[in-house]
Amino acid sequence: MRTRLVAALAALWTVGLVTAAAAQGVHPQGRTARDSRACTCAVTNGGSVSEDPHRPGRLKWRSPRLGTGAHMAFMNCTGARRGY
Repeated sequence: MRTRLVAALAALWTVGLVTAAAAQGVHPQGRTARDSRACTCAVTNGGSVSEDPHRPGRLKWRSPRLGTGAHMAFMNCTGARRGY
């Protein structure tokens, strides 16, 4: 009885860890970026990913427009400090 309880609790704990990791995953468009976390934050907060015309076959990402609420959400997501 005790073994089953321990096994059930361990399974629930593992599912919780997997769910938390999936929630903080990398956006598919940001997987190949040098800074995948910033790219993911940009895409989820209104930024964009497009082809880089100067480097064929490469993508570039842009953060949301400066001065908007989306840009502040992007800055908070990346953990950037204020004062730039």
